[in-house]
Amino acid sequence: MSKYTKEFIIPYYDTNKNGFVRPESLLSYMGETSSLHSDFLGVGIEALVKHNVVWMLNRWRVRFYKYPKALDKVTIGTWSSGINRFYATREFVIYDEDNEKVVEATTQWVFLDTLKKRPIRVPQELSQIYGTVVEKNLHDFYDFKDEFSTTSGIDFHVRKSDIDYNHHVNNVKYLNWMLEAIPSDIDDKYKLYELDIQYKKEIKLGSTINSSLTENREENFTYLHKITDGEELNAYGRTVWK
Repeated sequence: MSKYTKEFIIPYYDTNKNGFVRPESLLSYMGETSSLHSDFLGVGIEALVKHNVVWMLNRWRVRFYKYPKALDKVTIGTWSSGINRFYATREFVIYDEDNEKVVEATTQWVFLDTLKKRPIRVPQELSQIYGTVVEKNLHDFYDFKDEFSTTSGIDFHVRKSDIDYNHHVNNVKYLNWMLEAIPSDIDDKYKLYELDIQYKKEIKLGSTINSSLTENREENFTYLHKITDGEELNAYGRTVWK
């Protein structure tokens, strides 16, 4: 099986004050679909942890074309678009009930040995199970450089409810923290159009993290984000608003 699809009905609690689904909820649906795809193929989380290996999400690149509302039905498609040594790319596309594209995304994942805490080569048999569809949505990940300065941001305490099934801070929480730092006038008048996230270092339960940002003056309504834990960099982000 090359592609996998799943339908979701958007609940009220996943919408914002204007009734539109939140971008972080759309990322959660895509993450859930990728897990269900792996379960369907017999190589889900429970199967992998028995061998002390796991897929760790490394990068998001997402483009949002429209935002459905509560009780709207969306269909999410996902597929493996390539596996190279330690890394794999996975694509996502979301359509609404009129078959109009809502979101497209490209992600990069790292295959990790959980005991040694380091990347290992993806086994050939696992590559064969997923198969490859040579079809990519967004070809280039954003080239983050540790050169941009950030304003003092917002502090967050990492809670037990932030930890997911993999015993890590859920990847969508990083987007929550980044969006909280967006100026209110931008958040009120514009919608998130494009998103890039690169995860750098794991955040521990009980940590206090800082979500800071700076406006990219070379691109209108574009912000560069950092998530830091003390002196350590945990994630980069980039958001574009329209």
